[in-house]
Amino acid sequence: MNAHRPAPLWLRALLWALAVALLLAVFAWYQQPALMVELANQLWSCF
Repeated sequence: MNAHRPAPLWLRALLWALAVALLLAVFAWYQQPALMVELANQLWSCF
């Protein structure tokens, strides 16, 4: 039988840190209205 081994603690901590960093980066981008307008304009230009 293959027993499932959980990921090492350091790997789980690293993955959580990366996820939190990504969420903070997205939150920071949303604080810049000019960036949101530019993204909306680029998206709209596709149609």
